[in-house]
Amino acid sequence: MTETEIVEIFLANQWWSIIALVVFVIGVTLCWFGGLMAALTALGNKRWVWGITTIVLGPITGIPYALRYKEAEYARSLMLRGVWALLLGLIMVAAILLLGR
Repeated sequence: MTETEIVEIFLANQWWSIIALVVFVIGVTLCWFGGLMAALTALGNKRWVWGITTIVLGPITGIPYALRYKEAEYARSLMLRGVWALLLGLIMVAAILLLGR
């Protein structure tokens, strides 16, 4: 499949592409905001290494921190919802590519 064909598929399914993009961006936003909340929680509980690395790396280190420590329940809920939204957006893009031919 060439790049031109991929572009044509997305242009033929514009509304579904826009919805997939919006869902994906919401997922990214939830993950990053959850990462910031995890960093604030870690710094507030004097877990300096977790807090500083989560500020720098965001959800990459925020998700393990939130899964490990119970006090980061709010951050965990945000990041897990964000991951689900990311996955839903990717599934929608895959469906557009596979079914849009």
